[in-house]
Amino acid sequence: MNLYLKSLRLVFRHATETIEFDRFNFFWGKIGAGKSSIARLIDYCFGGNVEWTYALQTEFIEAALSLELAGKDLTIHRQKGSTTVIATWLDGEQIEQVLLPARRPDGLVIEDSQIQVLSDLLFVLAEIPPPMVRKGRGGDRQRLERLSFRDVYHFCYLDQDYIDSDFFRLEATADVYRRSKSVDTMRLFLGYHQDRVAALEARIQGIHERRLAAKQSAHALATFLKDEGFETEIEIDSQVEELRAEADQIRAHALKTRADANALLQQGQHAVDTLREEARTLAHEIAGHEAQLDSVHKRLQETGALISELKMLTIRYSRTKSARAVLAAVDFQDCPRCNQHLPSRLPSQCAVCGQDESADTGTHEHLNEQVLQTDLRARLSELMETQAGLETQKSRTTIRLDNAIRRKASVDHGLSQRMREYDSAYLSRAVETERRATTIEQKVNTLLRLRKLPEKLASFLEDVEALSTEEAELQTQLNGLRAEAYKDLRSIEQLETLFHDCLLRAKFPGITRTHMVKIDRRSFWPEVMQDGVEDVAVTSFANMGSGGMKCIFKACFVIALHRFAATRATALPTLLIVDSAMKNLSERENQEIFKSFFGMVYELAGTELAKTQFIFIDKEFPEPPTEAQLNVKSRHMAPGDPENPPLIPYFQVPISPPVQDDASGPPSDDESPPSI
Repeated sequence: MNLYLKSLRLVFRHATETIEFDRFNFFWGKIGAGKSSIARLIDYCFGGNVEWTYALQTEFIEAALSLELAGKDLTIHRQKGSTTVIATWLDGEQIEQVLLPARRPDGLVIEDSQIQVLSDLLFVLAEIPPPMVRKGRGGDRQRLERLSFRDVYHFCYLDQDYIDSDFFRLEATADVYRRSKSVDTMRLFLGYHQDRVAALEARIQGIHERRLAAKQSAHALATFLKDEGFETEIEIDSQVEELRAEADQIRAHALKTRADANALLQQGQHAVDTLREEARTLAHEIAGHEAQLDSVHKRLQETGALISELKMLTIRYSRTKSARAVLAAVDFQDCPRCNQHLPSRLPSQCAVCGQDESADTGTHEHLNEQVLQTDLRARLSELMETQAGLETQKSRTTIRLDNAIRRKASVDHGLSQRMREYDSAYLSRAVETERRATTIEQKVNTLLRLRKLPEKLASFLEDVEALSTEEAELQTQLNGLRAEAYKDLRSIEQLETLFHDCLLRAKFPGITRTHMVKIDRRSFWPEVMQDGVEDVAVTSFANMGSGGMKCIFKACFVIALHRFAATRATALPTLLIVDSAMKNLSERENQEIFKSFFGMVYELAGTELAKTQFIFIDKEFPEPPTEAQLNVKSRHMAPGDPENPPLIPYFQVPISPPVQDDASGPPSDDESPPSI
């Protein structure tokens, strides 16, 4: 995978730092300057998890990593604490941008593609099919899983925390899942995952899933037929014939029962019809009485209203007469309405309205009052007589209605009794018989539909057998391809030779040309032993007593792996980041190893690894030899040094002055703020 880092842009609270990368980069200086944070933030942009230092916790905001991947410019932007990244790249002349998860997929993010996570995008842009590995051993647990970019990148970044404690998770004591991932990744690098093998594994996986589906369907169908008692088509046909014969018999019996019932109905038709006719007559009579009663109610209401109105008229007339008598004796000086003084009027005129008053008003008024009172009493008496007659008519109609309702209830009860006796004796038997016949016919139809199930079961079993045969044949081919791939030991032997050469060039303690490197063909665990005396003593990453030796041993192995990948096209990115190869070594006490190791790195960077980008982080910077003709971009970093600023130039951690006794001297130059 052709990958080249161009720059890393870091945004802090009060500053923005842009780190430009060359092909060979060396960051060195005092502790606490933020050297390791550069590698960690590169890993963070690639989807890694970061343990934030104190300074990054308080100051870091976001990072943007610009790189070139298979000739395409790509920028990965990730904010602090975010589980997603923003990827921007140039597709031809068009700029593409997408938000996608950094590590855990959550569905497709680009339509018509298989891109679900950052790892998928990196493989697609690198024009490398995402590698698939087979998981599970035998049975129904076999499946295909993807190797992610993180699994590959694990062999490109030797971080400071685990450079002396973890050998690429290949230890026997490592987590089983992670160890399996590293072993699969090593197989990918060494060519054991060939295209034909991967394609054949994918095909076998598809056939395996189809066979399991057919097998489960056949098992469910066979269980259903067995529970129903129909395992063959002959059994179903036999049951259908029996049910049809039974249904015919029931139908014939039902016809006979209905004929008998009809004959009996003719015999008892007169009594039932007479009751029905009488019930209809009574229903009409009841309806007439109810209509008459409603009419009487309405007339009673109207008569009562007229009586009340006449009574109120008499009362109002008496009140008016009394008021006029009282007001006639009043001598009005002012208007009773507006309270203004009334003008002078003639004696024959009304003092208030000014109209002429008749001299015989009192005589006619008395006469009219008598006539009116007599007429009102006569009219009121007539209305009360009418009301009494309506009440009598209402009472008689109510009695006739109640009698009709009682007779109707008696007729209905008799009719119901006759019909119930008729249904219970004959018709109910015919209805039950027909119901049984219908149930049997429905069961026949169900069996006719079930008749196709044994054929379907046989088809499923044939598919299972055919798919099993095909899967076995393909598995035989796959085993042959794998065996052929494992027989070709040239790849792993080449890696053994390159690893041995790196140990010799780095002048690893105790390793001479008489030693040999042996890498286990299954676990890819490397061991160093004397040639010809393999059972006497071996040297491996696990039994080294020195942390410094573990750092060099691991760094030599990853350099050998990159030398191997440079000879062929692999998924290993052309990037190598080593954080503190001399973590546990003193450059003065182990000067020979220090010079030899970096001398080897500089030499390989100009020859075999000329296309690989290096990023080294350490305490000291070894100058490249003049004969190497290698341009090394070096940056010295020290807290509080304006000329060699740390990663966050403005950040200063307060330091308590050291407590000194009489024997102590001044603080050494190595004392510095806590790590950034």
